[in-house]
Amino acid sequence: MKLKTSTIEHTILYICSFLLLVSLIILGNITSFQFNFSFFLKQFMWIFISLIAFWFVWKKVNFKKLRIFAFPLVLLGALLLVAVLIPGIGKSVNFSRRWISLKFFNLQVSTVARLIFIFYLAHYFAKNHDKEETSSPTQFLQKYFPIVVIAMLYVSLIFFEPDLSTAAILFMVFLTMMFLSNINILTIMLISLIAIIVLIGVLAYGPEYRKDRFFAFKKFISGEEINAEYKEKFWQPKQSLIALSQGKVWGKGGFNDRAKLFYLPFAKTDYIFSVIGEEYGFVGCSVLIFLYLALILLILVLAMRNSDLFSSLLIVAIAANISFNVIVNLAVVTSIIPSTGVSLPFVSYGGTALIIDVISIAIVINLTDAELQKQKKGRLRYA
Repeated sequence: MKLKTSTIEHTILYICSFLLLVSLIILGNITSFQFNFSFFLKQFMWIFISLIAFWFVWKKVNFKKLRIFAFPLVLLGALLLVAVLIPGIGKSVNFSRRWISLKFFNLQVSTVARLIFIFYLAHYFAKNHDKEETSSPTQFLQKYFPIVVIAMLYVSLIFFEPDLSTAAILFMVFLTMMFLSNINILTIMLISLIAIIVLIGVLAYGPEYRKDRFFAFKKFISGEEINAEYKEKFWQPKQSLIALSQGKVWGKGGFNDRAKLFYLPFAKTDYIFSVIGEEYGFVGCSVLIFLYLALILLILVLAMRNSDLFSSLLIVAIAANISFNVIVNLAVVTSIIPSTGVSLPFVSYGGTALIIDVISIAIVINLTDAELQKQKKGRLRYA
């Protein structure tokens, strides 16, 4: 049975609302044990602000008209990424300069820039779409050189913060959009191969802390004996796996886990899924993963039902962005990849990321409603 588009929209909103509720419950548990309710109250405030932003983007923004400002917006995003690297403007935390400190909160620039870049990708590929497949790397560069330059600029600036994981997610979204825009698969594979070679070079010749983290992770997953030099580096993945294993099938409950008692660093942000695993077990983790899968699939269904190429591409790019975020976060907490600073969408503590996640869903609903209105006018015209 084919679901109505309006039913899919409502289901997406229910899923996102439930994820936000999970965020409040888990943060409430964490902060109650750490005797610091400020994080819970701030998260409640961010959710409230994000809902206001959701309503505004849903009801007041015309994205087809906003396309006129696509290039100025992508330039603004690049300027923000440059500004955050300047000492005195960008705020440095844990050796990374990812935030611009404003009066009331810290703006995570790469998260905002990523949404701007996604909007510009959809605009550019829709504008330059060709039904015939672009057959060679040379043809691709001739036709899409401007977007390649902008993508390289964004990925490079985010990488220099340094924020390797966000740069990688941005690059994967770019590859997804290339695939959807009828770019030859060999060209995509060639670009991917070049990116892998660059990544190996970065790991081999990059900063010492990154190499130390990588080698500590390698020793940890291979079961080698960890010497004192690397013990601090593998503390997070070890505590994350302990928390997940302690949860077993049904979990230990919200008041019996140990991960949030300062054993697990960044329990409120990057490793919140580990806390969920310990408190609600395999069942709780499975439900959460199922909700993310359902959310992404439903968003993709809305993309396929949209007759406007720009709208369809933008909705798919948003789905890709959310899915890659979830994949990277879960890969970190399960020690599939080394620790990196990627939050779990809608659930992790944080202002900028949460607001951008909610705005992304508002864009999906906005574009879908516009399509429904267009279809309704078409039916009335031929009635």
